[in-house]
Amino acid sequence: MQKKGKGCIIHVSGFINAEDGRLALHNEQGEIVEEAREIIYPGANADAWWDTEQLLKQVKRAVQIFEAVHPDSVALFIFDQSSAHASLPPDALKAFKLNKSNGGKQRKQHDTIIPQTNLAVEHRGKPHT
Repeated sequence: MQKKGKGCIIHVSGFINAEDGRLALHNEQGEIVEEAREIIYPGANADAWWDTEQLLKQVKRAVQIFEAVHPDSVALFIFDQSSAHASLPPDALKAFKLNKSNGGKQRKQHDTIIPQTNLAVEHRGKPHT
């Protein structure tokens, strides 16, 4: 087995869908105008290592592109990178950070709006066991 070289690291993070392949917005000629893929070269004296802030920025852009390409559809994003599971925005509610008694400093949370079209729990399909 060869030793690792001193080349640079390449990190690619992208979104793929079953209909179109890579999630991207195309013009009339079929050329990519905007896409959700990110390529970075992390390391010493290079790009910063991939982190939650970069992932959330990329996901926000991916949602915008998806909504432009598929305006009457709903997207389901699935992540297969284990560190992405812990990626939360800074204003997310985190159970382990909640106060266990009255008082103390609480996190500032963002407003949540549940649309009227959201089905009540009793109207959703039963969970699979």
